[in-house]
Amino acid sequence: MTREGGRRITVEAGEVDVLHRLALAVRPLDARNRGPAGPGLRVGREAGRVPGRRDRAAAPVRPLENHGATGFVLRHGTTGALGASVTVRVDDPARRWVPRRFSVPLWTLAELTGADARPPAAAPVRAAARLLAPWLLPGPAYPVPQGMTGMRLRVTRGGEPVRWPRVDAFGEGGVRIGWAHGDEHGQVLLLIDGGGALTYPMPSPYAVALRTYAPDPATAPPPDPLDPLADLVAEPVTRSASPPRPQDLDNGLLRGTDVPAGYRTAAADTVRPLTVGQVVHADDLPHTTA
Repeated sequence: MTREGGRRITVEAGEVDVLHRLALAVRPLDARNRGPAGPGLRVGREAGRVPGRRDRAAAPVRPLENHGATGFVLRHGTTGALGASVTVRVDDPARRWVPRRFSVPLWTLAELTGADARPPAAAPVRAAARLLAPWLLPGPAYPVPQGMTGMRLRVTRGGEPVRWPRVDAFGEGGVRIGWAHGDEHGQVLLLIDGGGALTYPMPSPYAVALRTYAPDPATAPPPDPLDPLADLVAEPVTRSASPPRPQDLDNGLLRGTDVPAGYRTAAADTVRPLTVGQVVHADDLPHTTA
């Protein structure tokens, strides 16, 4: 017996109907505490504009199934045929975390069902190999714990806010002690871990070097007034091995430390003071390139 989107397989207990297969699970993490981010996140896949439509409505984003702390799920067999990859959006309407977009290659239905054949035509694909666990960086409304050190600032170019900037902070000895993502208004909440090579007790204030990265205006898509996330870079994810290797589940792209393609690094770092135990409001941070 076969049902739409599924098939009958034989297990030790007998024959069972499989109505769907896990294509992708998305489990966003809070970059500060490494725990689940949320509640209230929106996670979906972009479906593209409808052919023949003349209106400029935003490209539809189909929400993934919300399974609470377990994450968000996309299945083969319940949402129609899926392509070789999907573009996933992770957004927080409350602005506690900065949005991210990812281009994610999927395991095909044929690859997932190969282990059902008798004899098996392929090894089983582990569920962990279909997991996307991105780190979300604090946004303007992030609930900052008391006693944290950091700064709020805005990245600008020619006096205008830069959309979707990124900032690295380096302490004594050139040690990276923090990184942050900015929103569509250039706003950045940078929270710091330690002082690099400084020894405790740390002086206050102390200096940090800030390095900015921003989309190249010559190649960046223009903002879409109907879709604020349309020009946010979709970072390409490498498909995990099965079983996944440690670098498949935790790497610079997922952590948000890798500089995306199409971004340009500022020509020089900017030195700013930090006060231990306080999140200070800092002047605009100019982003200039050579």
